Amino acid sequence: MAITLILGFSLMLVAPLLRPSKKKSLALAAGAAAIVALAFVGFAHPDPRNGQAAIESDRRFYVLFLACEIPVLALALISLRCFNWAFWMGWTINLASAIYLSVIVIWLEFFWHW
Repeated sequence: MAITLILGFSLMLVAPLLRPSKKKSLALAAGAAAIVALAFVGFAHPDPRNGQAAIESDRRFYVLFLACEIPVLALALISLRCFNWAFWMGWTINLASAIYLSVIVIWLEFFWHW
């Protein structure tokens, strides 16, 4: 699941480097769709070895993913048709969620001794 998450965010972060507008929008939509699918799989199949508190924490985190990535997916699909600003708005939302996730991982790894 972590590899899918990293690939989804990296695909969306490099999307502006692609030249045609449709390729940019497709890369953003594919990355957002991968993360939305990851959240749905996480909701459907929680790992019972983690314990109830960890499962509830994961569910809250999946809700955060869905709240960030469903608008990104919608804006990427809108930008396929007509509005270029929709791509940049979706990419900005994705960038903010990627920075948030990176800060959490750095905090847990170096300061919380995860």
